[in-house]
Amino acid sequence: MKKIIWLSICLILISTMASAEQFENEKALKGLSSIKIVCDVNVGDPDLLLTRMYFLDTTYSQLLDFGVKPVIVVAFRGKASLFITKNDKYIKAEHRKQRIEMKGWLEHFSELGFTIEQCYIAAKSLNIDTKDFLPQVNIVANGYISLTGYQSQGYAFLPMD
Repeated sequence: MKKIIWLSICLILISTMASAEQFENEKALKGLSSIKIVCDVNVGDPDLLLTRMYFLDTTYSQLLDFGVKPVIVVAFRGKASLFITKNDKYIKAEHRKQRIEMKGWLEHFSELGFTIEQCYIAAKSLNIDTKDFLPQVNIVANGYISLTGYQSQGYAFLPMD
């Protein structure tokens, strides 16, 4: 019940949000023509995970609206890994719809040029065979190394837990 209430509140907020053109971000984006972001996605709640994907897509679109080209890496680890597989064998039956929606988000993000990564350590700890991940997903040896490596290259860290 709490999930339904929380999701309803989020949807109401989303539907009443103003467009990027009505507000400014010039101070934060001053002098930038591009921005690099690495997203740490480890949320295991499928509805919250989908909300995070919506917000990431909105952020991408708004950055473009502000004239800034985003370069985005989406790094999956933890229980979020369960929802980016080719089949339903790693999730509860009632979460099938959300896994299918995540497939759509990954296809969309891949078309936009996002890099999508999955931590091997997380996959192994969840007993997910790496062959079962969607084709857009690149397996990395260690997600923590990936996250810190991108940050060392100047990517802004965006937690999505």
